[in-house]
Amino acid sequence: MTTRTTSATLTRYLIVAVLVVGAFFGAYRFAAARSAQPASTVFAAAPGGLRPALNVGGGASATPGCACCGSTAPTEDGITGDPVEGAAALEGDVQRIAVDLSKGYYDPNVIVLKAGVPAEITFGQSSGCTAQVMSKDLDFSEDLTTGPVTVKLPALDPGEYTFSCGMEMVFGKVVVE
Repeated sequence: MTTRTTSATLTRYLIVAVLVVGAFFGAYRFAAARSAQPASTVFAAAPGGLRPALNVGGGASATPGCACCGSTAPTEDGITGDPVEGAAALEGDVQRIAVDLSKGYYDPNVIVLKAGVPAEITFGQSSGCTAQVMSKDLDFSEDLTTGPVTVKLPALDPGEYTFSCGMEMVFGKVVVE
């Protein structure tokens, strides 16, 4: 191998290495910029470890949608789609409500609860985007692929609490009055 051939090969490897390193750092900066919003602008600590949403209205500090799938952030009402309200029924000392997911969205997507009364929300079986339901506000995350799941909540203070699918593309809220 001649000196000229070795030099050309070394130059090619160096150019490829610089491009790979540049692509890595560019992707890192892009990802860091997309997740730069501090969590403290969205949530505040509350009694019992629950965090009521400060901005459920879909503004600059609302929960972001899914960055990888072309998100659909919550609307001004903090939900996805038209509001479909459902009030929990008081059964003894617990209020209960069922949420249907058979159409690919939460029905109801606005759950009304009474303050100071424990609650049970049963989310129906689902797949795809709504295969998981989670709430940063209420601190739960459940898999819905194997069947309905009942989320048990303690007595809550008045306020609005958000929930979403695992990809944060489909949103709903719990309104405690």
